[in-house]
This record gives sequence, C-alpha cells and structure tokens, in this order.
Amino acid sequence: MDALREAGHEVLETDALETGIADVDIVYSTRIQEERFASREEADLYRGRFRLTQSVYTANCEPNTVIMHPLPRDSREGARELDIDLNDNPNLAIFRQSDNGVVVRMALFALILDVADQVDQHSAPVNWYTERRF
Repeated sequence: MDALREAGHEVLETDALETGIADVDIVYSTRIQEERFASREEADLYRGRFRLTQSVYTANCEPNTVIMHPLPRDSREGARELDIDLNDNPNLAIFRQSDNGVVVRMALFALILDVADQVDQHSAPVNWYTERRF
C-alpha cells in the first residue's frame, strides 16, 4: 500500500464492502483465501462480509462499473464471493475473462513450442462463444 501511495495513488482501506465499491470503475473480487488464515474458523469470520450481489451492486456502484474476478469463481452458497444473480449483469466480465484467457494461453503455447509461424495455417473461426457474452 505504501508503494501505491508514494506513487501518488489514492488508497482507501475499508472493511465495509459498500464503501469500498462506491465511485470506482472496476470491482475486483476474490475468494477468502483460507490458506492465509491460522484456521478455517478464523477464515469463516470473513466469509460473506464481502459478498457482491446484484442488489449490493445496484445500490453502491455506478451503472458501468465492471466486475472482475481472478477465477475460478466459487459460486457455492458457502463461498459467498460473487452471487449468481450477477450472471445477467452485462458488466460482469468473468465470462469474457475466461474466454480471453483461452486464446492468450493458446498464443503462449504457440510461442513456447515455437510454432507461432504455423498458427495461420491451422486457424479456424471462433465458434465457442455466444453473442450474449459480449
């Protein structure tokens, strides 16, 4: 945090989700990282405190605030990070993130395997996405 402040960035630290997501361009949510806590019980104290739902988003975010996640998203009830009621929100970027990740990994493999010059010979139109995801 200090490095960000020293670089001239404003850093807001809060334990209230609603305060933290107001007036931002992007909400980047992640799971409670249980492995970073001393016990599961300690991690459980934080579960649900930062759960983003459509109603929380609507009440606190600007209409075009993008919602991102490092993936994979754990949408089980006990995980409580990004609620499934956000799936129809056009600003939920996780499906685009996932789709884009496929082609990025493909490009990296082509470079690592030294076959990038052969990609055009074997490429085909992308047909594994739906218009709804864009």
